[in-house]
Amino acid sequence: MKRILALLCMLLLPTFTLAEGTLPLGGPAPYGPVADAYGEDGLTYDDGTMSIRIESGEAYDTKITYVYVKLTDPSQFRTALAAPYPSKKLLTVPQMAEENHAVLAINGDYFSYHSNGVIMRSGKMLRYNTSKKSYGRDMLIINDKGDFEFIIPVTQANYEAYTGTPREIFSFGPALIIDGVVQEYDYRKKTSCGYPTPAQRMALCQLDTLSYLIVYTEGPEQDKKAGLSIPEFTELLSGLNVKHAYNMDGGHSSTIYFNGQRINSPETKNRPVSDIIYFATLRTDNPQ
Repeated sequence: MKRILALLCMLLLPTFTLAEGTLPLGGPAPYGPVADAYGEDGLTYDDGTMSIRIESGEAYDTKITYVYVKLTDPSQFRTALAAPYPSKKLLTVPQMAEENHAVLAINGDYFSYHSNGVIMRSGKMLRYNTSKKSYGRDMLIINDKGDFEFIIPVTQANYEAYTGTPREIFSFGPALIIDGVVQEYDYRKKTSCGYPTPAQRMALCQLDTLSYLIVYTEGPEQDKKAGLSIPEFTELLSGLNVKHAYNMDGGHSSTIYFNGQRINSPETKNRPVSDIIYFATLRTDNPQ
Protein backbone atom coordinates (compact mmCIF):
# COMPACT_ATOMS: atom_id res chain seq x y z
CA MET A 1 0.00 0.00 0.00
CA LYS A 2 2.83 2.42 0.85
CA ARG A 3 4.45 1.76 -2.54
CA ILE A 4 1.16 2.43 -4.31
CA LEU A 5 0.68 5.72 -2.44
CA ALA A 6 4.25 6.77 -3.26
CA LEU A 7 3.69 6.07 -6.97
CA LEU A 8 0.45 8.04 -6.94
CA CYS A 9 2.21 11.01 -5.31
CA MET A 10 4.92 10.92 -7.97
CA LEU A 11 2.30 10.93 -10.71
CA LEU A 12 0.61 13.94 -9.15
CA LEU A 13 3.81 15.99 -8.90
CA PRO A 14 4.20 18.75 -11.50
CA THR A 15 6.63 17.97 -14.30
CA PHE A 16 8.78 20.43 -16.19
CA THR A 17 11.86 20.54 -18.37
CA LEU A 18 15.06 22.48 -17.82
CA ALA A 19 17.27 24.34 -20.25
CA GLU A 20 20.15 22.21 -21.46
CA GLY A 21 23.37 23.25 -19.75
CA THR A 22 23.33 26.93 -18.84
CA LEU A 23 21.67 30.04 -20.20
CA PRO A 24 23.58 31.84 -22.96
CA LEU A 25 25.54 34.91 -21.91
CA GLY A 26 24.23 38.20 -23.20
CA GLY A 27 20.85 39.08 -24.61
CA PRO A 28 17.50 38.59 -22.91
CA ALA A 29 16.93 35.42 -20.93
CA PRO A 30 15.32 32.81 -23.20
CA TYR A 31 12.65 31.80 -20.68
CA GLY A 32 10.26 33.96 -18.71
CA PRO A 33 8.97 33.60 -15.15
CA VAL A 34 6.75 30.59 -14.44
CA ALA A 35 3.32 31.87 -13.40
CA ASP A 36 2.51 29.10 -10.93
CA ALA A 37 5.86 29.49 -9.15
CA TYR A 38 4.74 32.64 -7.34
CA GLY A 39 3.46 32.26 -3.79
CA GLU A 40 -0.06 33.31 -2.89
CA ASP A 41 1.26 36.22 -0.85
CA GLY A 42 3.17 37.61 -3.84
CA LEU A 43 6.41 37.63 -1.86
CA THR A 44 7.91 34.29 -2.86
CA TYR A 45 8.87 32.42 -6.02
CA ASP A 46 10.12 28.85 -6.44
CA ASP A 47 10.21 27.10 -9.81
CA GLY A 48 12.64 24.33 -8.90
CA THR A 49 15.63 26.13 -10.48
CA MET A 50 15.58 29.29 -8.38
CA SER A 51 13.83 30.60 -5.30
CA ILE A 52 13.10 34.11 -4.02
CA ARG A 53 11.85 35.21 -0.64
CA ILE A 54 11.01 38.82 0.23
CA GLU A 55 10.83 40.07 3.79
CA SER A 56 10.40 43.48 5.38
CA GLY A 57 11.56 45.01 8.62
CA GLU A 58 12.65 48.22 10.27
CA ALA A 59 15.96 49.59 11.55
CA TYR A 60 17.06 53.08 12.53
CA ASP A 61 13.39 54.13 12.22
CA THR A 62 13.57 53.19 8.55
CA LYS A 63 11.68 50.59 6.52
CA ILE A 64 13.93 47.86 5.14
CA THR A 65 13.30 45.35 2.34
CA TYR A 66 15.23 42.05 2.22
CA VAL A 67 15.27 39.86 -0.89
CA TYR A 68 16.79 36.38 -0.64
CA VAL A 69 17.72 34.73 -3.96
CA LYS A 70 18.95 31.16 -4.45
CA LEU A 71 20.04 29.97 -7.90
CA THR A 72 20.96 26.65 -9.49
CA ASP A 73 23.43 27.88 -12.10
CA PRO A 74 25.70 30.98 -12.38
CA SER A 75 24.14 31.91 -15.74
CA GLN A 76 20.92 32.81 -13.92
CA PHE A 77 22.72 35.85 -12.47
CA ARG A 78 22.45 38.30 -15.36
CA THR A 79 22.77 41.92 -16.42
CA ALA A 80 21.17 44.06 -19.10
CA LEU A 81 21.65 47.54 -20.55
CA ALA A 82 19.14 50.14 -21.65
CA ALA A 83 21.00 50.27 -24.97
CA PRO A 84 24.32 49.00 -26.36
CA TYR A 85 27.32 50.79 -24.86
CA PRO A 86 28.37 53.62 -25.24
CA SER A 87 24.80 54.82 -25.70
CA LYS A 88 23.54 57.16 -23.00
CA LYS A 89 19.96 55.91 -23.36
CA LEU A 90 18.14 55.25 -20.10
CA LEU A 91 15.16 53.07 -19.23
CA THR A 92 13.39 52.22 -16.00
CA VAL A 93 14.12 48.99 -14.17
CA PRO A 94 10.59 47.64 -14.91
CA GLN A 95 11.07 48.32 -18.62
CA MET A 96 14.38 46.48 -18.77
CA ALA A 97 13.10 43.67 -16.53
CA GLU A 98 10.19 42.99 -18.86
CA GLU A 99 12.35 43.22 -21.99
CA ASN A 100 14.80 40.67 -20.56
CA HIS A 101 12.26 38.25 -19.02
CA ALA A 102 13.53 38.75 -15.48
CA VAL A 103 12.03 36.93 -12.54
CA LEU A 104 13.46 39.68 -10.32
CA ALA A 105 15.48 42.77 -11.23
CA ILE A 106 17.24 45.62 -9.45
CA ASN A 107 19.10 48.70 -10.62
CA GLY A 108 22.80 48.28 -11.41
CA ASP A 109 25.63 50.76 -10.91
CA TYR A 110 24.38 53.43 -13.38
CA PHE A 111 27.81 53.45 -15.02
CA SER A 112 26.74 55.63 -17.94
CA TYR A 113 26.73 58.80 -15.82
CA HIS A 114 30.50 58.69 -15.29
CA SER A 115 33.54 57.54 -17.29
CA ASN A 116 35.71 55.93 -14.60
CA GLY A 117 36.46 52.38 -13.56
CA VAL A 118 36.30 49.01 -15.29
CA ILE A 119 32.93 47.85 -16.64
CA MET A 120 32.11 44.38 -17.95
CA ARG A 121 28.71 43.00 -18.80
CA SER A 122 27.92 39.40 -19.80
CA GLY A 123 31.62 38.68 -20.30
CA LYS A 124 32.15 41.66 -22.63
CA MET A 125 34.53 44.44 -21.58
CA LEU A 126 32.81 47.78 -22.08
CA ARG A 127 35.22 50.13 -20.34
CA TYR A 128 38.78 49.86 -19.07
CA ASN A 129 39.78 52.94 -17.11
CA THR A 130 42.20 52.53 -14.22
CA SER A 131 43.17 56.19 -13.94
CA LYS A 132 43.53 57.84 -10.53
CA LYS A 133 39.92 59.01 -10.72
CA SER A 134 38.91 55.34 -10.55
CA TYR A 135 40.65 54.70 -7.23
CA GLY A 136 37.57 55.62 -5.24
CA ARG A 137 35.32 53.18 -7.10
CA ASP A 138 35.76 49.73 -5.59
CA MET A 139 35.57 47.01 -8.22
CA LEU A 140 33.11 44.16 -7.75
CA ILE A 141 33.64 41.14 -9.97
CA ILE A 142 31.05 38.40 -10.43
CA ASN A 143 33.06 35.46 -11.70
CA ASP A 144 32.03 32.46 -13.80
CA LYS A 145 30.95 30.59 -10.66
CA GLY A 146 28.68 33.43 -9.55
CA ASP A 147 31.01 34.37 -6.67
CA PHE A 148 31.97 37.89 -5.61
CA GLU A 149 35.57 39.05 -5.92
CA PHE A 150 36.99 42.51 -5.32
CA ILE A 151 39.84 44.66 -6.60
CA ILE A 152 40.69 47.53 -4.26
CA PRO A 153 42.12 49.95 -5.16
CA VAL A 154 41.37 49.90 -8.87
CA THR A 155 44.72 50.06 -10.63
CA GLN A 156 46.05 48.55 -13.82
CA ALA A 157 48.56 46.44 -11.86
CA ASN A 158 45.88 45.09 -9.52
CA TYR A 159 43.57 44.19 -12.39
CA GLU A 160 46.32 42.54 -14.42
CA ALA A 161 47.24 40.46 -11.37
CA TYR A 162 43.70 39.08 -11.19
CA THR A 163 43.63 35.44 -12.36
CA GLY A 164 39.92 34.63 -12.23
CA THR A 165 37.30 34.58 -14.98
CA PRO A 166 35.06 37.66 -14.72
CA ARG A 167 31.57 37.78 -16.18
CA GLU A 168 30.30 41.02 -14.66
CA ILE A 169 32.31 43.96 -13.31
CA PHE A 170 30.73 46.85 -11.44
CA SER A 171 32.25 50.21 -10.64
CA PHE A 172 30.49 51.87 -7.73
CA GLY A 173 30.87 50.77 -4.13
CA PRO A 174 32.29 50.95 -1.67
CA ALA A 175 32.71 47.33 -0.69
CA LEU A 176 31.16 47.16 2.78
CA ILE A 177 31.95 43.59 3.84
CA ILE A 178 34.50 41.16 2.37
CA ASP A 179 34.78 37.58 3.61
CA GLY A 180 32.65 38.52 6.60
CA VAL A 181 34.93 41.39 7.62
CA VAL A 182 33.59 44.95 7.78
CA GLN A 183 35.78 47.19 5.67
CA GLU A 184 37.47 50.28 7.05
CA TYR A 185 38.39 53.15 4.76
CA ASP A 186 38.64 56.91 4.44
CA TYR A 187 35.19 57.78 3.10
CA ARG A 188 36.50 61.06 1.68
CA LYS A 189 38.43 59.00 -0.87
CA LYS A 190 35.39 56.97 -1.92
CA THR A 191 33.03 58.03 -4.70
CA SER A 192 29.28 58.62 -4.55
CA CYS A 193 28.59 56.84 -1.28
CA GLY A 194 27.31 59.78 0.80
CA TYR A 195 29.00 58.18 3.79
CA PRO A 196 27.60 60.27 6.70
CA THR A 197 24.24 61.12 5.12
CA PRO A 198 20.96 59.28 5.83
CA ALA A 199 19.81 58.05 2.43
CA GLN A 200 18.06 55.39 0.42
CA ARG A 201 20.51 52.52 0.16
CA MET A 202 20.84 49.38 -1.93
CA ALA A 203 23.33 46.58 -1.24
CA LEU A 204 24.06 43.47 -3.25
CA CYS A 205 25.31 40.70 -0.97
CA GLN A 206 26.52 37.13 -1.32
CA LEU A 207 25.56 34.71 1.42
CA ASP A 208 27.02 31.49 0.01
CA THR A 209 27.46 29.64 -3.28
CA LEU A 210 24.76 30.94 -5.67
CA SER A 211 22.95 32.43 -2.67
CA TYR A 212 22.41 36.19 -2.55
CA LEU A 213 20.71 38.87 -0.51
CA ILE A 214 19.53 42.29 -1.72
CA VAL A 215 18.94 44.87 1.00
CA TYR A 216 17.08 48.13 0.38
CA THR A 217 16.43 50.94 2.83
CA GLU A 218 14.03 53.84 2.47
CA GLY A 219 15.30 57.41 2.84
CA PRO A 220 14.25 61.05 3.20
CA GLU A 221 12.40 60.82 -0.13
CA GLN A 222 9.83 58.59 1.61
CA ASP A 223 10.08 59.94 5.18
CA LYS A 224 12.12 62.96 6.27
CA LYS A 225 13.33 61.03 9.32
CA ALA A 226 14.27 57.87 7.37
CA GLY A 227 17.53 56.77 5.81
CA LEU A 228 20.78 55.14 6.83
CA SER A 229 24.34 56.41 6.70
CA ILE A 230 27.00 54.06 5.36
CA PRO A 231 28.16 53.09 8.90
CA GLU A 232 24.55 52.31 9.89
CA PHE A 233 23.97 50.38 6.65
CA THR A 234 27.14 48.36 7.19
CA GLU A 235 26.13 47.58 10.76
CA LEU A 236 22.75 46.38 9.55
CA LEU A 237 24.37 44.11 6.95
CA SER A 238 26.95 42.73 9.36
CA GLY A 239 24.12 41.50 11.55
CA LEU A 240 22.78 39.42 8.66
CA ASN A 241 25.87 37.19 8.44
CA VAL A 242 26.58 38.07 4.83
CA LYS A 243 29.85 36.90 3.29
CA HIS A 244 30.25 39.89 0.97
CA ALA A 245 28.34 43.17 0.66
CA TYR A 246 28.69 45.86 -1.99
CA ASN A 247 26.99 49.26 -2.02
CA MET A 248 25.08 49.80 -5.26
CA ASP A 249 23.62 52.98 -6.71
CA GLY A 250 21.04 54.31 -4.24
CA GLY A 251 18.74 57.31 -3.91
CA HIS A 252 16.01 57.56 -6.53
CA SER A 253 17.70 54.83 -8.60
CA SER A 254 16.96 52.15 -5.97
CA THR A 255 14.40 49.81 -7.50
CA ILE A 256 13.37 46.20 -6.91
CA TYR A 257 10.99 44.76 -9.52
CA PHE A 258 9.19 41.46 -8.95
CA ASN A 259 6.02 39.80 -10.21
CA GLY A 260 5.06 42.73 -12.40
CA GLN A 261 5.47 45.47 -9.83
CA ARG A 262 7.92 47.60 -7.95
CA ILE A 263 8.03 46.16 -4.44
CA ASN A 264 10.20 48.74 -2.64
CA SER A 265 8.60 52.09 -1.89
CA PRO A 266 5.93 51.44 -4.56
CA GLU A 267 4.70 55.02 -4.41
CA THR A 268 8.08 56.27 -5.70
CA LYS A 269 8.40 57.16 -9.37
CA ASN A 270 10.72 54.86 -11.32
CA ARG A 271 13.91 56.66 -12.27
CA PRO A 272 15.43 55.76 -15.68
CA VAL A 273 18.88 54.16 -15.37
CA SER A 274 21.48 52.64 -17.68
CA ASP A 275 21.54 49.04 -16.48
CA ILE A 276 20.02 46.34 -14.32
CA ILE A 277 20.98 43.17 -12.49
CA TYR A 278 18.42 40.43 -12.88
CA PHE A 279 17.76 36.75 -12.21
CA ALA A 280 16.27 34.29 -14.70
CA THR A 281 14.80 30.81 -14.66
CA LEU A 282 16.20 27.64 -16.23
CA ARG A 283 12.72 26.25 -16.77
CA THR A 284 11.57 26.13 -20.36
CA ASP A 285 7.83 26.39 -19.60
CA ASN A 286 7.60 29.95 -20.92
CA PRO A 287 9.88 30.35 -23.97
CA GLN A 288 10.27 33.93 -25.18
